[in-house]
Amino acid sequence: MYQWWSKIERAQGRRPNLGSELEQEIEVHVEFLIDKYLERGMAPEDARAAARREFGNRTTVRERSYQSWQFRSLENLLQDIGYAVRGIAKAPGFSLMVIATLAVGIGANTAIFSAVYAVLLKPLPFPSAERLVWLGESNAKATGISVTWVNFEHWRAENHSFEAMAGFESADLTLTGRGQATLTHAGLVTNQFFQLTGSRPMLGRLLAASDDQPQSPATLVLTESFWANKLSADPGIIGKTMTLDGAPYEIVGVLGRDPGFFLSPIDYYLPLRPTSAQASSREAHGSMRALALLRPGVTLIGARSDLNMILKRLASADPGPEDDHRAYAEFLTEERTGDVRSVFALLMGSVCLVLILACANIASLLLIRMTSRAREMAIRTAIGAGRSRLARQLVTETVLIAVLGGAAGILLAYFGLRVLVQLGPRNIPRLSEASLNQPVLIFAAALTLAVGLVCALVPVLSVGRVNLSILLKEGSSGAGSNRFGHALRGTVVVAEIAATVVLLFSSGVLLRSLWIAETRNPGFDPDHLLGLELQLPASRYSSDAATVDFYNRLEAALRRQAGVESVGAVNCAPAAGDCGDWWYSVIERTAPARPDVPMTLLNMADAEYFKTMRIPLVAGRGPSDEDRAAAPAVAIINEEIAHAWWKDSRSALGEHIKLGGPYMKGPLVEIVGVVANVPQMGLDSPPLPEIYFPAAQQASSRMMILVRTRGTPESVAGTVMKTLASLDSNVPIQSLQPFDESLGATLTERRFVTFLLAVFAAIAVLLAAIGCYGVLNYWVNSRKHEIAIRMAMGAGTWAIIRRTARQAARLGLLGLAIGLAASWGASRSMSSLVFGIGAHDPTVLGAAALSAMLMVVLAAVIPLWRAVCVQPIELLHEA
Repeated sequence: MYQWWSKIERAQGRRPNLGSELEQEIEVHVEFLIDKYLERGMAPEDARAAARREFGNRTTVRERSYQSWQFRSLENLLQDIGYAVRGIAKAPGFSLMVIATLAVGIGANTAIFSAVYAVLLKPLPFPSAERLVWLGESNAKATGISVTWVNFEHWRAENHSFEAMAGFESADLTLTGRGQATLTHAGLVTNQFFQLTGSRPMLGRLLAASDDQPQSPATLVLTESFWANKLSADPGIIGKTMTLDGAPYEIVGVLGRDPGFFLSPIDYYLPLRPTSAQASSREAHGSMRALALLRPGVTLIGARSDLNMILKRLASADPGPEDDHRAYAEFLTEERTGDVRSVFALLMGSVCLVLILACANIASLLLIRMTSRAREMAIRTAIGAGRSRLARQLVTETVLIAVLGGAAGILLAYFGLRVLVQLGPRNIPRLSEASLNQPVLIFAAALTLAVGLVCALVPVLSVGRVNLSILLKEGSSGAGSNRFGHALRGTVVVAEIAATVVLLFSSGVLLRSLWIAETRNPGFDPDHLLGLELQLPASRYSSDAATVDFYNRLEAALRRQAGVESVGAVNCAPAAGDCGDWWYSVIERTAPARPDVPMTLLNMADAEYFKTMRIPLVAGRGPSDEDRAAAPAVAIINEEIAHAWWKDSRSALGEHIKLGGPYMKGPLVEIVGVVANVPQMGLDSPPLPEIYFPAAQQASSRMMILVRTRGTPESVAGTVMKTLASLDSNVPIQSLQPFDESLGATLTERRFVTFLLAVFAAIAVLLAAIGCYGVLNYWVNSRKHEIAIRMAMGAGTWAIIRRTARQAARLGLLGLAIGLAASWGASRSMSSLVFGIGAHDPTVLGAAALSAMLMVVLAAVIPLWRAVCVQPIELLHEA
């Protein structure tokens, strides 16, 4: 303990005379030995010589004694850090360039990893989230089909693989009696949903098993946000009622924390109860899925088999058209992130390439700097510094620069992440939760350390090749210009060019896909359109006739308003997604086998819809006022269906479509028209089969009213709201916006990914250009004397340019070849993101190659100019 305390005192400077004290101690020991030899009868000079021999080298003893008073490793490290700080200060330009390069690489990786962690890696906020499973039905044509109530009941009662199971779906209901009518969002769940999501009540209770019974009173549980914002955080809310779609619901509880299971905001939870048809038929599908908790030790494959056995028993006991249905089961984490995994994998791979480029650039810069410091390293070696000591010093310098770059990178990541979240699509789950939390900071620290150690390999390897006999000669210009150095620098440049080609190709493919999607003809005119989305309350519009009458009166009133050119209505507007689909077949054609029955999107449109949207009529007619509920059932198909069944679209007229296909019950409709395709799933989606029914024959409470205006859509928005309120103030507006905005929103995710890749590609080009310039510039500098001799012997300017350009071309072409091969392989992982072109598009591949070569040419211009500006007389005189 005393020894440690003495070391601490010396480190704190409390023993400044330690050196003189040790010298006195050594002198005392030597004098003691001299006295010993004198007592033996030796002469004074012989005694002194014998004492010195026995004591040993005084300098070595003094150094060893001094070290015993030190924390040697720590003090050596502090010395190395101090020297590294002085080295950074002596070369501020070089240091800032390296730190900035590292900051870009580490910052970009940290920002993207923050998003990846929040979306893909962060555990879901539910108990035993890793065992939660999303359940649906599937067949040979589709997966994730909704679960029928009969199948759900049998699964819940008879399975041996799950601890608990709950059904869920969402719905929009109109809230009345509390001010202006408001469209609210409900989560319809069975009682075990709250157990599975770990929900607890703040007030009252949660939904119980008795609430699921059809004959039980209507109850609901509020979310905390809806209770606080809409109901003024009323502490006596329990027991009161809310009127939803005209029906009273008793409030039995308020959640302490909304589980956030539904990706869209939820205002309250209602008991999920089947209709009479759903409770009795295995084919009565709604929109219900199921959430289940897997038992410990049970595999997902085993659970699927368990559920499939139940379905097979049901099919044997009650044969029907859905006997081929099987269970769809996927872990909740996979189900939630399946659509965006490829996107974030591409972004993470691209940003890793940027980091590799940054490391390669830094390695090249460090190698060039080592050349300028080679004489210093030789001198330090000559005066006794071991190669391990030099290597440790260089590692310390490099890691210190990496730490500074990492700190700057984390700061850059903080601002970059805010931009990332701001630009990111709202439909990416949990992206808004991305932050620089503990796992992200650990990742950034580990990345910084790894980068520092990797970059330190370059100077450490260079130290091992120092040639003292050459470098200690004055004026040696070949310092560090050995074959190893040239090969390493060339390899770095080739890697930079190859990575740049890959990023240029990837961003080019997405840029061209985005351009095609942005400029494609959508099949209608989206300009001067205002979209009004409504859902009528079921209590006030309970019959099809009342629903159709309201929409007819609303459209007629809107047509009379100034600035309105035409008005039409549709159930599912272009780019709104899949609002409904079903099997179908053509009666006049051979019935397909059960696995081959095709599917189509289903839609409802009124008589003015196609005219208002300016969707071309290819053959026949559109819906008309004569297509009433009592009239013969008719349908209008799109070109995608027409081309699948008939050579000429006009041949489809008069033929009949059977909904449900040949193996299921369904209505028969006559084809009376064919219209052009529209992008129902978004501007970057291919056309899908679609059938339109007259709105009067297939009434829907949810409709989109499209108003074509003579001026800007915004100019008539107020008029539209007033007109709606004059007819029924209790009908809430679901959305009201220019239609081109909602259409353009379908490309938000594509724009987001393309923008990020374009930024990464631009960074890559800049880093690679700097790397190429540095290596070529060093190549010219290291050969100045050679160039001077060649010029003195008569070599012309073009000969010097050819020799220098040959070096640049060799590196460029090799990097280009590797980059093109890597791009070809990388294109496979991008196939799901490509639209309108092939994943191996030769135009984009050629453009990427041309851009990379142009970058190399521009990077070589200054070194070429410096090569031809060599003054042979001055250089040879200096030599």
